[in-house]
Amino acid sequence: MRGKFGYTIIPAIVVLTTALLALSCSRKEETPVVETAPPPLPRPWAIIHTYAPEAAELLKSVSVVSDTIWAGRPVVVGWLVQPVVSAVCGAGMANAAATAQHIIDEYNPRGIILTGVSATVNKAHLPGDVVIPDQWITHDFGYWGPEGFKLDSIPVGRAGSSGFDPMIDIPVDTQLATRLGEAANRVSYRFRTVEGRLPEVFVGGAGASGNMFIDSKLKRDWLWRELQAEIVDLESAAVVQTARAAGIPVAVMRSCSSLAGGGTTQNPQQVKYFFEVTAVNSALVLKEFLESRADGT
Repeated sequence: MRGKFGYTIIPAIVVLTTALLALSCSRKEETPVVETAPPPLPRPWAIIHTYAPEAAELLKSVSVVSDTIWAGRPVVVGWLVQPVVSAVCGAGMANAAATAQHIIDEYNPRGIILTGVSATVNKAHLPGDVVIPDQWITHDFGYWGPEGFKLDSIPVGRAGSSGFDPMIDIPVDTQLATRLGEAANRVSYRFRTVEGRLPEVFVGGAGASGNMFIDSKLKRDWLWRELQAEIVDLESAAVVQTARAAGIPVAVMRSCSSLAGGGTTQNPQQVKYFFEVTAVNSALVLKEFLESRADGT
């Protein structure tokens, strides 16, 4: 087909159409593609246990997302109504602090709850009782001189600054401890009994920690007289100090075993049974806490 001026129209149309398509494609290629980043995962609640058997009962209820090993100990991430990370720290202040710092650095938790077994200093607390102190003291940090041992303050880092606070009594997060205590009281009627008795819940007072297992009435009397400590263990003060320095809310829940330096003995079967019972009671409290926090109560 020829036009008025003698050239063929169809090839011209084809050439024009091809050019327009090429121009359109080139413009599309030049348009930057904006990728939408996936929403960040919710900050988990961190639950730190001293020993793996203490974590096993709670993990029965956790929908596991990942299960890894850090420094030879298990770290489990999953869901129990809310996102949680469960870690085992092992015994001792250094293990506890290192594990807490790893959890803070890796998972940025919204709060840390340390749970496990402790020895009793206050004779009012009987085996199985759940104690949630509002402050913790490192009982073996101080000075040995001619007049014996003198407790000293620890320079505790201050989150978001280059400063620190010298502290002997390091407080937990008051609101978190209160909520944990409320959860414990709501489920206490479901606790397993210890030696035929239903364990009770006590919130408040001081706990003491240090790198020594206390099996001495003399030391227990000192802890009660000088520090008014309710219970004593080997980890809690280190976790509280680490979390406070990082600006992470922290609370501690401990189940009482025997009286520190009380002279009582237990056979392996009794010890195993006690740990199983207290693990069940601890898991009840933690599940109630997570469920209540999920619905805003």
